[in-house]
Amino acid sequence: MQQRTLVEVRKSPKSTTWYNAEIINVKGDSIHVAFLDNVWPSRDTPAQSVRRRPQVEEEDDAFDPQVEDVVEVFFPASETNPSGWSLGSVSSIKTSFYFIGIVGNQRGPQDFIVERGSLRPCSTEPPLEEAQLSRRIVKVPRDLQEWVRSQDSLGCLSHVQKCGELLVAHCLMPEPGSKDPATILLVGDDHNLDLGEKLLAQIHFKNQQEMQKFHVQRERLLQRLEEWKQWFSTRNAEAFSVDQALVGLIVGKKGANINQVRDKYSVEVNVQDQKSGDGNSTVTIIGDTAEAVRKAREELEYITERLELKPEQVGWVLGKGHQNITEIVKKTDLYYARFDDKASCLELCGRRHQVEDAKMLIEVHSEYQTVYRDMDDETSAIRQSFEHLDSVDSGKGKGGRGKGKGGRKGGQR
Repeated sequence: MQQRTLVEVRKSPKSTTWYNAEIINVKGDSIHVAFLDNVWPSRDTPAQSVRRRPQVEEEDDAFDPQVEDVVEVFFPASETNPSGWSLGSVSSIKTSFYFIGIVGNQRGPQDFIVERGSLRPCSTEPPLEEAQLSRRIVKVPRDLQEWVRSQDSLGCLSHVQKCGELLVAHCLMPEPGSKDPATILLVGDDHNLDLGEKLLAQIHFKNQQEMQKFHVQRERLLQRLEEWKQWFSTRNAEAFSVDQALVGLIVGKKGANINQVRDKYSVEVNVQDQKSGDGNSTVTIIGDTAEAVRKAREELEYITERLELKPEQVGWVLGKGHQNITEIVKKTDLYYARFDDKASCLELCGRRHQVEDAKMLIEVHSEYQTVYRDMDDETSAIRQSFEHLDSVDSGKGKGGRGKGKGGRKGGQR
């Protein structure tokens, strides 16, 4: 299992066409790449013929090519070439079509006619340098060997690769039948390797180990709970209280939900409003076996819990545009999660196990907040150091490295 690293590859240093590819491995000062359309076989390529895939927004309203503008034009895969991007100049524009003349050694006799979606600004990504190809193998803790082999680890590796500005961050799997542990391969310059290793060891590994402990504890509790349920197995009736606002959800349209549970578990389900007038109703389930009653209750019982959030937790828990809490609702199948601004409370509603799972995810996610803040502060400090070095370098005049041959361009790392 590997985290794909998408790049673009050219045939020679003078070429103005870059083909879509992905990194398979890094060998010394060359990179082994595979082309996305499988038109060409994989090959070893010099670092100076590989660049990172530029980050271009799908809908960039600021990008408005005009006549004589130099852009990059997309060409799809053919029988002889993979898909990629070529340097071109806008010859003319008619309605929504652009006439593009290819420039450089791939220049053709006729213009290409494309729509705006096939154009992008010229990439500012520089070719890779040999200094960016240092490798580092990071050992994975023994208790995380199963996790690092799962799909769940891909998100963490992607985060490490992006935030650490690494070229590669993926899992190296041992040969089938081998007892060797899985490891993580990082590729980049020395500074980014240090940062990437810190992200892995001090954030992701640490928190994943805590989550593993939680799952072990949860399994033990579930086992104990099952033992208690066995003890109560002679009781074949259960009752629970529910907010009247949720009765319609339990009953379903024209009683569809209750009727389905009755038929599925051969139980009787009765809903009765409480005389106390506190806005709750009582649901009673009666069946031939305790197991049938329990399963029926799991499918019918909805609970509501309110979690108080500190002001500094609100944005972190909810996420931008409520993205975090929306994902938690989706992953745990909650009925809803609502945030009360006035009370600074998050209300969770769903079946009991769904609410408990959601609370667990929120708690674990909250534990990351301090670590991420420290990580952002460290990253900011590192970037400020680079900016300071660039300002000192540019102040040296003609003798400095800032604009001379072989120097860094625009603070690029």
